[in-house]
Amino acid sequence: MVTAKVEEVDRLLGLEIGADDYICKPFSPKEVVARVKAILRRTNTVEAANKPSGNNLPVEIDPERMVMAIEQQAIPLTAFEFQMISLLCSEPGRIFSRDQLMTTCYTDHRIVSDRTIDSHIKKIRKKIAVIGNENWIQSVYGVGYKLDVEEVEE
Repeated sequence: MVTAKVEEVDRLLGLEIGADDYICKPFSPKEVVARVKAILRRTNTVEAANKPSGNNLPVEIDPERMVMAIEQQAIPLTAFEFQMISLLCSEPGRIFSRDQLMTTCYTDHRIVSDRTIDSHIKKIRKKIAVIGNENWIQSVYGVGYKLDVEEVEE
């Protein structure tokens, strides 16, 4: 939503009635492009997570409830954890760097340490371990993380 109304009440109302983003005039064209790219990243991540990949993973991703199910057992996740696992499941075996995970999952441009990713991975692993699949997310030293397809298919 592009508008001249700059009051907090107007911004909140705009977002509540369905705007994906809200920018006030005058604005920088570069900022608009950056905001559009951020929304497209979010959209592409969700679409990729819902796209059938043909890899027969026993994982179901439900973006509406932000829940991952393994072997039909629901695993509640935080919004960030859900974005991260959706991305990893979208391309099993692909290594995602911490920077890629941060850029894709933290779409609000907050400043976080790349070690924050490690903390979230640890939490996701603990949640998956309850079902007995703690080795699904593999660390690739010096690079990032991947969903280990071979471990999943066993």
